[in-house]
Amino acid sequence: MEFINYKKFGKCAKLSKGGKTMLVTVDLGPRIIFYGFDGGENIFYEDEADLINKDGEYFDTNLKGKGIWHIYGGHRLWKSPEYIDTYYPDNSPVEVVQDGESVTFVSEIEVTTGLRKSIKITMDGDGNATVEHKFQNCLEKATQPIALWALSVMDKGAVAKIPLSVEDKGLLPNRNLVLWSYTDLKDERLQIQNDGITLSQKNIAKPIKLGAFVKDDVCVEIKGMTFSLSFPSDDGDYADYCCNLETYTNNIMLEIETLSQIKSLKKGEYALHTEKWRLEKTV
Repeated sequence: MEFINYKKFGKCAKLSKGGKTMLVTVDLGPRIIFYGFDGGENIFYEDEADLINKDGEYFDTNLKGKGIWHIYGGHRLWKSPEYIDTYYPDNSPVEVVQDGESVTFVSEIEVTTGLRKSIKITMDGDGNATVEHKFQNCLEKATQPIALWALSVMDKGAVAKIPLSVEDKGLLPNRNLVLWSYTDLKDERLQIQNDGITLSQKNIAKPIKLGAFVKDDVCVEIKGMTFSLSFPSDDGDYADYCCNLETYTNNIMLEIETLSQIKSLKKGEYALHTEKWRLEKTV
């Protein structure tokens, strides 16, 4: 690990292994703002022009001095279900803790939710990564039921491929498809087949979002690379009509979003949600 300044994102930790590079913001976030092959392109979207942000009376009243929320881009950790307090303006520096081959990036305690968030990264010899997300409840009381929500914001041209179950369960259902109110099933970016969903990022402003419960790896094809994600699919309670995977796109980017089980955290209790990343060249 070394520290560098990267574009408008300020100080970042640079992690390099197996011919791959990862940059993680330190002056804000945290965000895994870059992931790609050494000297190559970034698979993630970088919002240098600040096109995606959120402000308003809630921020002025409850978060004085914290600023407004910015997407920044890259990979982030959020709280589900999605309410206004999900958009915590993570504009402050983060703590960096190195332990052997792992590096953990720890946020401040959120004044509105009482959560402390962290992202722990361990790269293997091939430059692939285990990304462990953590919530800790720092309130004096239990939280409402919440889930860890890990979002990877992919750059333009991304194509997400989401597998659906083909298991024969007889008289019982074997898959779910969850739709948001603005989603048009006839949208040209969306293809739904019996064994999977394909969502392509194109220059179409209208957003589209859908979710499912997924047991196999999800992959995103982008810039001659394939980014693969594996994540938990244990039976249990999940938000948004039982989704552990959601995807969203507009004319700017495409998101791949994984979710943990939803539960209330007691005072001091923590919860974990782990993704395994693999990046390969496809051309």
